[in-house]
Amino acid sequence: MKLKQSEIKPFREKLLKAQGGQDPITGLQITDAVLDHDHASGAIRCVLQREVNAFEGKVWNAYKRFIRPLGASHEDVMIALIEYWSKDYSANPTHPKHRTEKDKVIREYRRRINKAKRPQTKEKYRSLIRELRQSA
Repeated sequence: MKLKQSEIKPFREKLLKAQGGQDPITGLQITDAVLDHDHASGAIRCVLQREVNAFEGKVWNAYKRFIRPLGASHEDVMIALIEYWSKDYSANPTHPKHRTEKDKVIREYRRRINKAKRPQTKEKYRSLIRELRQSA
């Protein structure tokens, strides 16, 4: 059965009530409800928070574009990705391009040194950089 455009709102509200007002993906209360559907079959799935629906669509499109051509199923990939993200990699070295909070502050101070006109201001930021480098 295909819904008519005029039936979307009442159906969405009924489904949202049946879901207890919760987004099935995040578990959070829905404040901006949209009716999600499978773009392949057209079947209505659930009511989602608008941003979650956009996220789900982007994930699906990224899978279709990058992963499906490799031959992996979306179910297997999603499960493996969650497992991959959940592992502890803290014993590994840090990537050279990763900026710690300290690195970001030092970078900002360098920017301020380059913009500063007064020698006292430049020295103030140089001193702050030295202090940061000496701290643990």
